[in-house]
Amino acid sequence: MKALHRALMLPWTNKVNYTQIVQQVAAANLIAYWPMAEASGSVALDASGNGRVGAYTGVTLGASGIGDGRTAASFDGSTSFANIYSVSLAGAFNDQEGTLAAWIRVSGVGVWTDGAQRRIVRLAADANNSVVIFKTTTNNQVSWTYQAGGTSSTRSKASLSSTDWLHVAFTWSKSADEGKAYFNGVQEGLTLSSLGVWAGALASTTTLIGATSQTPGGVWSGTLAHVAIWTTPLSAAQILTLATVV
Repeated sequence: MKALHRALMLPWTNKVNYTQIVQQVAAANLIAYWPMAEASGSVALDASGNGRVGAYTGVTLGASGIGDGRTAASFDGSTSFANIYSVSLAGAFNDQEGTLAAWIRVSGVGVWTDGAQRRIVRLAADANNSVVIFKTTTNNQVSWTYQAGGTSSTRSKASLSSTDWLHVAFTWSKSADEGKAYFNGVQEGLTLSSLGVWAGALASTTTLIGATSQTPGGVWSGTLAHVAIWTTPLSAAQILTLATVV
């Protein structure tokens, strides 16, 4: 067991305090973190300490979590979304350097072949500038996209059919000209390059968990948990730590 995980074991259970793990990975660069483990209500609490709360619409709370002793949020595939936009988040977001991570689970194996595009997280200024992790219209596939100035850099993973919890993450660095997709803690495919130049600030209508827009559209069908954003590209070792639940 990793030393960090041992240090954060809850004394009354065999569970790791996963929230503390997220909070301690590159803590100075963690700008927002939504565990999505509320028992009720419409507020998605921000556990980063920065007060960047989100708002649930049509989301069912209290779903079975990732195995850390906490619950998750359930999205119905039709009307659910969490609006995580705030002026504070838009000001703190680093479109040049960053990391986006989340735990995901589909509601059933048929979601992988339903032909629908389903968003996990979308951080967008507009149609030409965004960081998005999503299930594509291609069967059994998830994609990670960094789009800046209309230049789109995408990595995809095919042949997915699992109904278990999965960890996805994406790191981007304009200065290093690198974009890296991670699936269950391991980099997926080659490092992306030739990243575009981002223009604009995050928009209130397209900075969402579980949907493309507030219409809503492209709604996730299943459960989501522990969505977090950093202002630096995390290392492979740090991503692996985030993808591990003991």
